Amino acid sequence: MPSPTALPARDGRLRSFLAAPVRPQTYLNLAYLVLAFPLGLVYLVSVTVGLGLGVGLSVVLVGLPLLAAVVAGSLVAAAFERRLTAWLLGVDVPPGPAPAGDGRWERLRALATEPGTYAPLLYLPLKFVAGAVALVVVMNALVTGVALLSVPLHYGEPGLYVGLVTDRPVELHPALHFGWNRLLVGFEAVVTIEAWRIRTLPGALVVAGVGALLLLVGLAFTNWLAGAYGRLTARLLARTYDPVSLLGDD
Repeated sequence: MPSPTALPARDGRLRSFLAAPVRPQTYLNLAYLVLAFPLGLVYLVSVTVGLGLGVGLSVVLVGLPLLAAVVAGSLVAAAFERRLTAWLLGVDVPPGPAPAGDGRWERLRALATEPGTYAPLLYLPLKFVAGAVALVVVMNALVTGVALLSVPLHYGEPGLYVGLVTDRPVELHPALHFGWNRLLVGFEAVVTIEAWRIRTLPGALVVAGVGALLLLVGLAFTNWLAGAYGRLTARLLARTYDPVSLLGDD
């Protein structure tokens, strides 16, 4: 028998799952994940190309300023990501303390030896991973769910085919085998599906129900992914410096 404290938690998760389409935060999470793909692509290309060129050219000393520029650019991008996470996800990620030192060069030296300075080099390429996963979810679960949910509105329009069409027949082979008196007795059938068309309102409502469930699952996964990435942002960028702190005079 489940404990009394487990029942409210289960009811709360169920209510959160069903209320996802009407929660404003759901669409802020969705906007954050949609932006993650183009931003992550820019970050991934910039970091990988910059680091590759910097390491390759370091033997002629040209790569060292390039590596420093990549690190500085990653800190600027990390500052933007902290603000974007706060605006859209409501997760506050404060920057790390200002570099210690009396002068600018001492602060730069402290910045170069702080491990948190290089955390954005790991975080920024991961943004592309989150964006790619979100793009797959949006294009498959959410778009397909909305399309199925709208089937009752247009399934009966003249000249419009609503259903399943395949380039070749789909064959299903259900089989049943059991042993009897040292014999193996089996039954196998072949079901061929060439096309399936929705012609009635009950059939359209069933498809719409499947679309609603798919949409709920997609939005729930979107909220979970946004929350997970918000926690990752807070963990990796909490110790990174804000570049604005480097603008002070000696």
